[in-house]
Amino acid sequence: MLAIKIDNPEIENRIKQYAIQNKKAIEELTSDALKIFLDMKKKDDEITYTKKDPMKHLHKKEYAYDDEDLSEVELYSYIDDVAEYVHNLRRASDR
Repeated sequence: MLAIKIDNPEIENRIKQYAIQNKKAIEELTSDALKIFLDMKKKDDEITYTKKDPMKHLHKKEYAYDDEDLSEVELYSYIDDVAEYVHNLRRASDR
């Protein structure tokens, strides 16, 4: 059992009037209101998303290298400080 204290007499009177108009007990009315409020609150807090299969949405990119020998190439070998590089990338994307 839960007791609710309403300090505002105007709200208290409006709840009583609404209960009389709808022929419900005040306890039943407040219980229904709390159920609706809690259900709505729960739905607002949830994040719904659909999982996608990465293999279905994969895009392969083909590049023509004209028979270049790329076995000696090291990607991102020009980066000395990774933290600084990422920091600068983020600053550039914020502009």
